[in-house]
Amino acid sequence: MEKKKKSYGRKLLRFMIELVKIAVMLSICAGIGIFLAVGNRASSPSRFAKKFFSNYITNNYEEMYKMIDIQESEFINFENYKSKCEGEKIYGSIKDYHLSKPVRQGGTVTFVATYKIGDDSTSHTYTITLRRQKEKVYKFFDTWKVSVDRFVIKDYEINVPVGTAVTLDGIDITSYKKETSEDDTQDRYVIDKIFSGDHTVAVNLDATGEITKTQYVTQDMASMTITTSDFAMKPDVQRKLNEYSVFVVNAMYQYAMDRTKNFDNISVLYNNTEEAQASAKATFEKISSGVVQENGAAVRQLELKSVKPQINAFTYPDRVTVRVNYDYSFTAVTGTTALTGIVSEYSGEGSDYADVYFNLVDGDWKIVKVDMECFDYSQQ
Repeated sequence: MEKKKKSYGRKLLRFMIELVKIAVMLSICAGIGIFLAVGNRASSPSRFAKKFFSNYITNNYEEMYKMIDIQESEFINFENYKSKCEGEKIYGSIKDYHLSKPVRQGGTVTFVATYKIGDDSTSHTYTITLRRQKEKVYKFFDTWKVSVDRFVIKDYEINVPVGTAVTLDGIDITSYKKETSEDDTQDRYVIDKIFSGDHTVAVNLDATGEITKTQYVTQDMASMTITTSDFAMKPDVQRKLNEYSVFVVNAMYQYAMDRTKNFDNISVLYNNTEEAQASAKATFEKISSGVVQENGAAVRQLELKSVKPQINAFTYPDRVTVRVNYDYSFTAVTGTTALTGIVSEYSGEGSDYADVYFNLVDGDWKIVKVDMECFDYSQQ
């Protein structure tokens, strides 16, 4: 009887051991299954591509930037990437988008997302290329980043007048200068890497001239050249010359109508050279003989209205022409004739313009000539 009990006990123990072995194996298999499932999900290129495209259509630039394969530099950074994306973002709701089957080549996988915007039946596409990374999930499964190679422009070239101060997107690029041209007219800068999209180059040569140009940079448009003919005047200098031009035109008329004034009063407004003074005298005498004519016809009152000066020409660095457009109203008297000595008063209005020429002399802008005719106050 005792032997039977011992035999039964051994059988039960063996059964329990086998049961434990089976349970352990099942646990191991389950663990491996979970491990594989989690790893495959985490390393799925299609899942990664869908997540990136979802961020793209919702303008989630921060998450997009985390997902791209990039080596940062002065011009390759989040702010520039965000600027690029903002210039190309999708407007409108996205409908019916799907990813193509993956195309594998070496360490990359490429998907093409096809989508429609709103009620428009036109299909649009967006290509996403993933690059396999060295890092692994759980040291076994692949990880991915989005390749932005097609958006990175290498060796972006900027050519500007020699000696200029240059910025790209507000950043001084002095350290990127490569060389000066053989004729000593152009400095050449090369930016090693930059995102495609809108970029702004600002050039400053001195206190009078500046230019800002924005270019949509692509592989086919990977350079910019700026010459002195591109320069515009600084706003504060323009304002100063515009105001002075209006003053001179007004003064020319006022001094000519005021018989107590003479050429000396107008000449001080011009550059002190024989040529400029001769021009001042000729213009003043022409206006004087116009507002008071030999037959007695004369302007009694004059008002310049809606005066609009503007830079008409700028030849860098030292010549500017300002055109002063103006409306006028006047009161005048007729002249006498041999047949009658009767003088009558009348009023009128009209439009005219004057061109004021400046040269830069010893750092100051000086008037060298004023082209203007006495306005038409003939009786209609």
